[in-house]
Amino acid sequence: MKINILPAEALEIIMGACKTTDPVYLPILDSLGSLLAEDVVSDSDLPGFDKSPLDGYAVRSRDTRSASDESPVLLQKIGFLPAGHLTDKVIGKGETIRLMTGSKIPEGADVVIAFEKVELIDNRVKITRPYPAGTNIIKKGEDLKSGTRVFNRGMVLNPAEIGILAALGRCFIKVYRRPRVAILSTGDELLELQEPLEEGKVRNSNSYFIFSLAKRLGAEPCLLGICGDQVEAIKNQLKPALAWADLVITTGGVSVGDYDLVKDAFSELGAEMLLWRVKMKPGSPMAVARYRDKLLIGLSGNPAAAYITFELFVRPVLLRMMGRKDYKPVEVKSILQDGFPKVSKNDRLIRAKTVYREGRFITFLPEKHSSGTISTLSATNSLVQIVGGKGPYEAGEEVVAYLLHL
Repeated sequence: MKINILPAEALEIIMGACKTTDPVYLPILDSLGSLLAEDVVSDSDLPGFDKSPLDGYAVRSRDTRSASDESPVLLQKIGFLPAGHLTDKVIGKGETIRLMTGSKIPEGADVVIAFEKVELIDNRVKITRPYPAGTNIIKKGEDLKSGTRVFNRGMVLNPAEIGILAALGRCFIKVYRRPRVAILSTGDELLELQEPLEEGKVRNSNSYFIFSLAKRLGAEPCLLGICGDQVEAIKNQLKPALAWADLVITTGGVSVGDYDLVKDAFSELGAEMLLWRVKMKPGSPMAVARYRDKLLIGLSGNPAAAYITFELFVRPVLLRMMGRKDYKPVEVKSILQDGFPKVSKNDRLIRAKTVYREGRFITFLPEKHSSGTISTLSATNSLVQIVGGKGPYEAGEEVVAYLLHL
């Protein structure tokens, strides 16, 4: 077990111990946000026929060659073709068929003239300019040819991709399974949300916080509730979860006090301890263990510390499990709008709000930075690195900001 190590080394150890979930087939409507576990190849042309992109008239280009304002051409309307219907009529010399958007181009036609560009006179269409062949026609396979690779394995499925899969007739798609996450908060001081608040007690906000962070990333979290400060009680809560969860997250009980027993519970469950404590603030008291092919990560009970360590260490794990390779947050250089007076031996990461204005990133710091403060977590979208041994930082100085939730 590594003890009191640098964040970069901790992340390397953690990522080396996690694996991608097994692929599963899901209905495409359930696959939003998932990562493809297969290449997607079109098995047909898209569209599958020449079609009209607008309401108008299908004509032969040769019939429009002499058309002008002074000498218009009149074409006889011989039919009407709504989208989704077919016709056996063939457009001959001097003839036209009225089309709707999406209609298949009738045989004989090679031009569609927009409805508003012509004038209908006694069932004849007046044309006042020539149109070259191919005008306003979407060709068969113009969007996608049969055999074209549409998506590569590893691509995230967003709404546009879902729509394209539907156009290809794919009802199911192979994706990496969403990791199942068990969440337990430990501490004799904790109360469930519905319980009356007692003196010396606090409500279990961490579980709901961690649950929401995991769910936003696409995982399937499950709350195990709260547990008192006893090794056996912690073990009894975690043991059943290890039968189904890919990742177990606990909050509280990972420091150096008499009641910080999570790492002991991990060990007694048969898990191999990988690391304990990281050289950073807040969130130093973190414990990580491996149970077979599952990870157990114990985070601090302080809300801000749990948030920061989740974003730095748990977020990458969940993304990797879902097949993502770009699991690190986006790193930018930003200008501080507020000073930061504290100086610490180790690197410090503080929550912040970073925006892009007038060609540069600007970062605003909350008034309160304590690891136990929960109110200033709202509206934050980044973490700012305060380098150990440096500072204090003044407003206007350049810092490194890690952008989250992109």
